[in-house]
Amino acid sequence: MPRYYFHVCDGTQEIDELGHELPDDRAARREAVRYCCGLLRDDPDLLLDDENLRINVTAEDGRLRFAILLATIDAAWQPGTRIDVQRIADTQR
Repeated sequence: MPRYYFHVCDGTQEIDELGHELPDDRAARREAVRYCCGLLRDDPDLLLDDENLRINVTAEDGRLRFAILLATIDAAWQPGTRIDVQRIADTQR
């Protein structure tokens, strides 16, 4: 079975060094959703403090398979602002 790694990006990066053996990408997506929900259940401020949460799921070879993205958006948000562009860039590192 392939091994998938679930890396958390929430203003910092937590690198998953162990990974999980799962049958396929679909099973890995389900696990990523469960993991994300578990993180937020345990610590809702994780999303509120940093305004975004990203879980990058990679294969054994290090290639990104997919990502789970969650964000809070302030009512005063305007698309294309410098702050908005910087936040997007920060989450893609």
